Amino acid sequence: MTRLRITGATLVAAPGRAPQGSVSLISRGGRIVSIGPEDPSADEGSHLRTGEPGEQVLDVGGRVVIAGYWNSHVHLTERVWAHAGSAPAQQLQPELDDMFLARGFTTAVDLGSDPRSTGALRRRIEQEELAGPRLLIAGMGLYPPRGLPFYVRQDLPWYLCPLLPQPRTGAGARRALRRSHRHGAEVAKLFTGSYVELDRITPMPLPVARAAVQQAHRQGRLVFAHPSNLEGTRVALEAGVDILAHVPDSPEGTAPLLREAAEQGCSLVPTLDMFAQTGSRDPAYLGGIYDGLKVFVEAGGRVLFGTDVGYLPDRDIRGELEALATCGLDVEQVLAMLTTAPASVFSDVPGVGSSTVAEGEAADLVVLDHRELTHPGQLADVHTTIRGGQVLWSAR
Repeated sequence: MTRLRITGATLVAAPGRAPQGSVSLISRGGRIVSIGPEDPSADEGSHLRTGEPGEQVLDVGGRVVIAGYWNSHVHLTERVWAHAGSAPAQQLQPELDDMFLARGFTTAVDLGSDPRSTGALRRRIEQEELAGPRLLIAGMGLYPPRGLPFYVRQDLPWYLCPLLPQPRTGAGARRALRRSHRHGAEVAKLFTGSYVELDRITPMPLPVARAAVQQAHRQGRLVFAHPSNLEGTRVALEAGVDILAHVPDSPEGTAPLLREAAEQGCSLVPTLDMFAQTGSRDPAYLGGIYDGLKVFVEAGGRVLFGTDVGYLPDRDIRGELEALATCGLDVEQVLAMLTTAPASVFSDVPGVGSSTVAEGEAADLVVLDHRELTHPGQLADVHTTIRGGQVLWSAR
């Protein structure tokens, strides 16, 4: 069994914890088995080498080591994933590196894609044919009756659109959820407010949304909602969803509901940079969205990091980190969004730990190209990504 020893670490074990310099970590069997002071005779630098028999040594040269990141809003819908079950590994691995591993993601939540291709990709990752993050999947989202978003209709052939679930009744919603559960989905996604046109949002009928949430909860699944506006947010909260997949981008009147969501324990994935890239960078547009996040945070709401990558072609996370900083979130708050907050939300999923760096926890780690953390943007500077005690990606 291969053992990984990390030397020369500046350890930030969890958000809010003081950094510890000159730390050594040892993992075995995918878990951290030892954390302690560094051997003063260790070499300095940044390289992976062979130590004792069966051991690899990664000297990080004083760089910050933190828990592996979660991306709580992705879509594996790009063309490259269409044949994920059969495409050559050398074709898929650079895409996994660029989308996930080079960004520090050791866990990702897919909120809508073809479950056949996403399930096949997940199997190949878990069988170690490919290196990638742990994937939690929703399968296909549920839409309002005659409520497919305009951008979905633009991207799909016309004959596939009727196949996407648009239940008119609670019974139809329950059938759709049973079907996606059979395909291995661990979460569910509802479009409680769907942009059927650029200037028109159709809400999901509350009885349909409520039946969907109840069915998903019976299956042990968390439910995300795409709210969009006041009515979509109201339907999501009255139906009992667990996570809002975006800040409402038609924010008029949503502030009281966002406070209510925070007080009820509903989580939020902001996706701020997605709105800037696909909507507008005009402060008059972004200001209302940013204000919605601020209201939620001030009310004590739990925020999860997510980028909507896959729908958003840009895979860089720096824009999202900078937008969060603009909203007043500090590096500790954003690090929690990337680690401990999603781990807490998904704590009932088998195998999910605390996303802290501690003995007994999974050896899912990120090495940053910094020796201290002072600003959220630094969290984009990933040097090495480790999952299960294996170095999956390194900048050099």
